[in-house]
Amino acid sequence: MDTVTPIRRQGSFREFLKELFYGFITEYETPKIVMIHSYTITTLLRIMQTILLLYSVFYLLIWEKGYQKQDTSLISSITLKVKGIGYIHTPDNETYVFDGTGMFV
Repeated sequence: MDTVTPIRRQGSFREFLKELFYGFITEYETPKIVMIHSYTITTLLRIMQTILLLYSVFYLLIWEKGYQKQDTSLISSITLKVKGIGYIHTPDNETYVFDGTGMFV
């Protein structure tokens, strides 16, 4: 009687991970590229790209100084409920009393 030998896997789990990582790093897919040979469309495309580049560099960066702008709008606010009375003694021997409506944080 012939004995049936089990089919041995080709490679190990380590080899599988190695190939997976190597394929992830070195291989990529792109959509199908269609070549259009038209001077009109090509010229229009290059003009639009040039206008966008010039607008970005000269107007946004140089004229408006867009690299220096910061957002100064209020992002969040805090509301506190104050109970009681506060006293402040000044060096001029005056005392100021603040209640809940006079305290602003």
